[in-house]
Amino acid sequence: MNICAQTKFAQGDETQSDRNPSPLRPLELPFTAEERTSVTILFGGLTWKHERLIEGLLRGAGYRCQRLPETDRAAHAIGAEFCASGLCNPVYFTVGNLIRFLQQKERAGLTRSQIVSQYIYFTAASGGPCRFGLYENEFRTALNAAGFVNFRVLSFSQDQGIHATTGHTGLQFSVDFGLNALHAFILGDLLNAAQHQLRPFAVQPDAADRAIAAMADTIADHFEHHRAFEFADALPAFLLPPRTSLWYRLPNTCTKIWSHLYGKNLTEVLPAAAQQMLTVEVDWLRVKPVVKVIGEFWAQMTESDGNFRMLDFLEKEGAEVSIEPISSWLLYLLHSRKMRAIERRKMAAYTAPWRHPKKALATRLACWSKQLGFVVGAKIYTHHFERLARLLALPVKKLTPQAALTALASPYYNTFLRGGEGHLEVSKTLYYTRKKACHLVLALKPFGCLPSVQSDGVQAALVERFAEVNFLPVETSAEGEIHAYSRVQMALAEAKAKAKTEFAQQLKKAHHSLEEIRAFVAQHAELRHPLCPIPRHPGVVSTAANFLIYTDQLMSGHLRKQGRQLPASGRETSASALDQITSTGD
Repeated sequence: MNICAQTKFAQGDETQSDRNPSPLRPLELPFTAEERTSVTILFGGLTWKHERLIEGLLRGAGYRCQRLPETDRAAHAIGAEFCASGLCNPVYFTVGNLIRFLQQKERAGLTRSQIVSQYIYFTAASGGPCRFGLYENEFRTALNAAGFVNFRVLSFSQDQGIHATTGHTGLQFSVDFGLNALHAFILGDLLNAAQHQLRPFAVQPDAADRAIAAMADTIADHFEHHRAFEFADALPAFLLPPRTSLWYRLPNTCTKIWSHLYGKNLTEVLPAAAQQMLTVEVDWLRVKPVVKVIGEFWAQMTESDGNFRMLDFLEKEGAEVSIEPISSWLLYLLHSRKMRAIERRKMAAYTAPWRHPKKALATRLACWSKQLGFVVGAKIYTHHFERLARLLALPVKKLTPQAALTALASPYYNTFLRGGEGHLEVSKTLYYTRKKACHLVLALKPFGCLPSVQSDGVQAALVERFAEVNFLPVETSAEGEIHAYSRVQMALAEAKAKAKTEFAQQLKKAHHSLEEIRAFVAQHAELRHPLCPIPRHPGVVSTAANFLIYTDQLMSGHLRKQGRQLPASGRETSASALDQITSTGD
């Protein structure tokens, strides 16, 4: 029995079923509703955009909360000291970061008992076969080893979806909390994508970062101060049934859902927040290779030493980074559950044959209802993603269809295998390569990540079979970044060459020279606008090449309207223009 459980039994103030709703989860001190105003919820591990929005979400729901500082190699050393060996490095970074924060509070004058009573940690958990399923218990073990005995770790299982719960009365998921969490993850994805889209092309350094930070603050303040819909605020008291009755709760909940998904909750704040991006001037003619970053969930997403700060490194080396949103992972979970429901329906022919009609019908109806629920949930999520992108005036980027990813991976990888990213690493490599959406696929994963190593074995076969696949796997740890940077630079050199060749080919096809196109862009501010909708042309990857085609078409139409002939120089590519392509690409 662990120390937390011993303390709980010694107190004897609750029944065992109250203390431990799951027989597989260790007992620990509860986080009660009365503690919401005195206990601070600590969290971290996502991008700072997501964390800023989650901070506003938690505060708006009445909780005290604080984001943990960015993790680094010093935190990894602390995590390695108190955690078991043989874990993948995200747990060392995240556990070490939490322990370092608590140690700093102790040095500031708080006793360990005060720290344990005044702070809790909130994280995600999993019941899958990946070592991520061990993180929750590893947090508790390491905290006990560091001297913070009985420190509470609240977790919700990502496998349980809308049925997720922490098992503590102090942190409960209401309809408003759940739907605002949906907003926070989607908007965090959109802000993150906008930052990486704008930063390589921003004329002024850090302009994109400042604009995105201001947008995140505006949206987080809305989450914190906006009052959710309640029938009690809209109708006179004499018309209202008791709040505990079904006649109040059912229509009130349905109206809440409608107001969050289709109402005016965000129709004012998001366009206002988008105005912050208008301060960013961009040069879309900078030739940069597109690097699609995939891999293990945490390693591909973190902006810390956990992946050698690889996203910043890529941009400093002249690349445009294309990242995967958290939304893709959530849709993958829904799709996986749907596929399992379909398989269970097929198995019903053996487990519930029609010679027992009541059981057979009930089994099939249950499978059908689950399948329908996952389909509807995915469609609602996708629709809402596109709606919020439009409210932010961002070019709507369709989320990658999970059915297409599954179909691409199935000939090479068992799509029912669980753990890590499952079949996604294989399918994304094929999808983004065949769609001509990137020049290089970079897979980031922790050192020794078993599901990713399995995927890499399949990726090697794909590289041999398909010549167009440019794939590079990089394992990350707390050291070895020089070697990783060197490998990325070599792969990036090939991607840069492809981007420059692509741009030069499109310039030769254009009706105007690069100098004329640049002059046209200088005369039209909307073409230097960060929200300029650049059409994507089939087979053309880089933003610069697509923008070149788009601007050339605009100029041709503009000249035809004025009844003028194209200048002769517009059909030629000067040596100085090609030199400019090379220098811009570097």
